[in-house]
Amino acid sequence: MFEHCRAFVIAANAVETRALELTAHNLGFGEVASRLGGSGATLSRAVITYFFVDYRLADDELLDVIDAVREERSARLCYSPVILFTDDCPYSTMLKYVRFGFDDVVGLPQSRDVLAERLAEQLDCELVYVEAKDYLGPDRRRLDSGAELRVGISSHTRVTFVRDARHGIRVLRREERGHRFRARPEPGTHFMPKLFGHRAV
Repeated sequence: MFEHCRAFVIAANAVETRALELTAHNLGFGEVASRLGGSGATLSRAVITYFFVDYRLADDELLDVIDAVREERSARLCYSPVILFTDDCPYSTMLKYVRFGFDDVVGLPQSRDVLAERLAEQLDCELVYVEAKDYLGPDRRRLDSGAELRVGISSHTRVTFVRDARHGIRVLRREERGHRFRARPEPGTHFMPKLFGHRAV
């Protein structure tokens, strides 16, 4: 199922990096890399990149990871699934991570089949992101009024797209809502090398 996908691991230390790498290998990901592993130069076959993120990173580091991925417009990497892996935690903590903009927050341990099914929900179906001046990611406005203010109630764009593990990410439609805003320009410098030491595409 994930043979055409890459898992890019971002963890707090070498032990947790290795644990998430093993998880990805066990799920059948075609390529697995990490900023600690430094194997980016060999990455060439993957069509979809999943970012596996360890919750042990500080909150500001977690937000930096999300921002770096969403700013990376080359090859539409900005629409990649960013998955946070965590131990059992209170609902309030889980909700905080969801509000950060992760595509999913997965508690471990999970059986291989359950985990594969959860990650497969990111593929081959229509997904909606909200794009505003200061946000690109899943629509979290339904969670509370604070999240609604973040994406901007007067101007935003709904982006509907599909992640296809064989053909890549296809944007199906963009719907402008409210007053128009000036779209963010494509960055002149890529954020991935700054965060991970190499381009992840």
